[in-house]
Amino acid sequence: MLIKTIFSGFGGQGVIMMGYLLATGGMYEGKNVTCLPSYGAEVRGGTANCTVVLSTEEIASPVASEPEFAVLMNNPSLFRFQNQVQSGG
Repeated sequence: MLIKTIFSGFGGQGVIMMGYLLATGGMYEGKNVTCLPSYGAEVRGGTANCTVVLSTEEIASPVASEPEFAVLMNNPSLFRFQNQVQSGG
């Protein structure tokens, strides 16, 4: 099993928290997990995203190229990640 997810939006929308919650849930289920948050220097309103990879096998890279799932909270995030999500994702 390998699940890749990207959460993206403006700072203050809970994007990083969503990633941490998914990653924590995966750890409690005994999965291998990577969580890679990314955000600007702004406290609120800047861009923020969090990539989470869950797997039953070892994870080689925390980067989620072609994720199955994307939670995109605003239009800039949609435009940035919509073409990276797997077909049917």
